[in-house]
Formats: sequence, C-alpha cells, structure tokens
Amino acid sequence: MLRKSLLLALLTAFILTGFGSPTFTAAQEAPAAEESAKPKKKKPRANNPNTDYGKAQQMLKDAGLYQGEITGYKNPETTEALRKYQEQNGLKVTGTLSNETREKMGLPKRKPPVRKKEEGGETAPQS
Repeated sequence: MLRKSLLLALLTAFILTGFGSPTFTAAQEAPAAEESAKPKKKKPRANNPNTDYGKAQQMLKDAGLYQGEITGYKNPETTEALRKYQEQNGLKVTGTLSNETREKMGLPKRKPPVRKKEEGGETAPQS
C-alpha cells in the first residue's frame, strides 16, 4: 500500500509540474516572433561575378592588373588592382569603385544615400 501511495504521489507531481513537456512563456516566444518579422538583407554569395566588384575584378583580371579569384567582394588584391587602374587612367587614386572609376569601367554609378531631416521627411541627396 505504501508503494502505491508513493507511486501515485510521484505520478501526480509529474503531471502537475508538467515535467517532460516543453512550456514557454510569452517572453520566451517574443524574440523568435520578432526575428522572423524582420526582413533579412541578402548578401551576395561568395564567388558571385554579378556584383559590381565581381565585374570590376573580371575587367581588372582581363587587363592583367588583378591575379586573385573573382569573389564579388572587395579584398586587398582588388584594392591594389583598382589603384593601378586608376593611376593608369588618370583617375583619382582611391582603391575603391568611385563613381569616376565606375564610369570609366562602364559600371553604373552608385547613388548617394538619402539623408533624413531630424524632424522627419527626406532631403535631397548630398553630392
């Protein structure tokens, strides 16, 4: 009889505490819901020649100025090759895809960011 009582008490405690079943509070569920609501920015995949840097890397490689892999991302080799290209073409040497360099390479110009006023609303892009 004592065994039955002890077994019944353990079973009751097990059921009442919900032991073994996952229980979540609203606070635990909120971050998951928040994260899924945020739009994720897509980064270009590695070795993507379709980015502006990938196209520039291919042009620089064709010109014999870049020896690295076409990654689509700016890296030290790309910076050095861009510097050489800019120097050879009489451009301002920055090592970046400036609008001047983009124009010379036939790539689309980058638009300046839109700045917002403190009170709200948009202003014209700064050049």
